[in-house]
Amino acid sequence: MEDTVLVADDEEPLRQSLATFLCDNGFAVHTAQDGQEAVKCLREAGVDVALLDIRMPEQNGMDILEQSSELCPETQIIMMTAFGKLEDAVEAVKMGANDYVAKPLVFEDILLKIKRLLRFRRLADENKFLHTELGDCYSAEGIVGESRALRDVVSTVRKLAQTRTSALITGESGVGKELVARAIHYSGVTQEGRFLPINCAALPDSLVESELFGHKEGAFSGAKRDKPGKFQVADGGTIFLDEVSCMPLSTQPKLLRAIEEKRFVPVGGTVPVETDARILCATKESLEEEVEAGRFRRDLYYRLNVVEIEVPPLRERREDIKPLVDHFIQKYNSELNASCPGVTDRAMEAMMSYSWPGNVRELANMVERALIFADGKPLSRDDLDFTEDGEEGIATAGDDLKSAIEAFQKQHIEKALRRNDYDKKSTAEELDIGLSSLYRKIKQLDINDGP
Repeated sequence: MEDTVLVADDEEPLRQSLATFLCDNGFAVHTAQDGQEAVKCLREAGVDVALLDIRMPEQNGMDILEQSSELCPETQIIMMTAFGKLEDAVEAVKMGANDYVAKPLVFEDILLKIKRLLRFRRLADENKFLHTELGDCYSAEGIVGESRALRDVVSTVRKLAQTRTSALITGESGVGKELVARAIHYSGVTQEGRFLPINCAALPDSLVESELFGHKEGAFSGAKRDKPGKFQVADGGTIFLDEVSCMPLSTQPKLLRAIEEKRFVPVGGTVPVETDARILCATKESLEEEVEAGRFRRDLYYRLNVVEIEVPPLRERREDIKPLVDHFIQKYNSELNASCPGVTDRAMEAMMSYSWPGNVRELANMVERALIFADGKPLSRDDLDFTEDGEEGIATAGDDLKSAIEAFQKQHIEKALRRNDYDKKSTAEELDIGLSSLYRKIKQLDINDGP
């Protein structure tokens, strides 16, 4: 689809020659000889870029520019001004014009300006689209689950999203702590700002302060230029400090000051920089224990832990497993161009009885891996690859020794059968038992011996 340009100028030879030049360069061009025609075109034609002469009969370009935010808010406007009247052009830019050109016009320069404005607008539109997509994906409504515990988490997220209050998100690895942080960010007052995650455990102690607060040129060996830190880049948005328990003690006082005073000094700098970034933190460790052990400042702990959100492990909210499985099947069907229709009853029973030591992250990985090999069929129990230590069917508290041994044997034989594509002879050889013994165990333990 061609981009559309309006050329509005009362000098007919200039108007027509510029219109011809732009048509030859691939644009759809409308022309207007005065302000009234220009306004009509802007209102009706869906113009991408408007070239408006500042001085026109009926209605001049400055008057049209003043109306443009209501008349054509998406149109990029370039003002054309006579030589020696650059003060008019400066005033037009102050009023909202995107650019200006001075007469006599250089058509090639105008072409470059038009292409640059269209490129910037496309980037802005793409950024807006991606921001909306992120908001839809990571809002509170995007947290999947039906359990009472998760509904309580979502309720807290919605309340926190309307403030800039700091919060501490706790829970085991893989429960979705960053997802909760993103939901807080994208559901409320910070959604127009940036969300910047930092994994404190992944950074060397010597780099944490520079990452958070930036540094000035020459502040340390290798600092060849000024670099803004996360506190500066995330101004108006959110900084997410994952594994905050790993924050070095030497950096904690400066972090506390930055949160309380809303300003900081870059490494090697002397001038404070203002910031209004919200701080969200997450940890799988107990910060209270870290405080007692002297590895985390008590005053910083209280400043970060204004509100605590505890995300329960998946084994404590099993009613969330089915909706999560449905969600991940839909997600990976789309991403992998697959057509898996769901899971079998036996597969769902296995997932419901599994302890999920890796929580939601493990569930997502298992569904993705299984779906790759499902070939459009429902996921079966045999498509699922459980870790031995996590499967509750092996042995649970209160099992007698005989039951525990039988549970272990059943799972061990089932895994061997799957590895050998249910070939009984190969399975018996791998297990170092006779073929008749394998058949006896399959019957005795009610083992599924085929896909």
